[in-house]
Amino acid sequence: MNNRDRLIEIISEHELERREVAELLKVKADTVNHWLASHESHNYEDIPDMAIELLELKLGAKKS
Repeated sequence: MNNRDRLIEIISEHELERREVAELLKVKADTVNHWLASHESHNYEDIPDMAIELLELKLGAKKS
């Protein structure tokens, strides 16, 4: 699974809005939109591994 697919899965599992993901990762909402854009889109950006890891850590801490 690539990072984009993992991000989509996390958003779905935790019922997050893009704005909430941006707040958790301290990035602009546009950055999250670029991460979620299709690979063919001129707006597409790869999601850094550390962003996925940080999101997973923060959500894990939230569940506890």
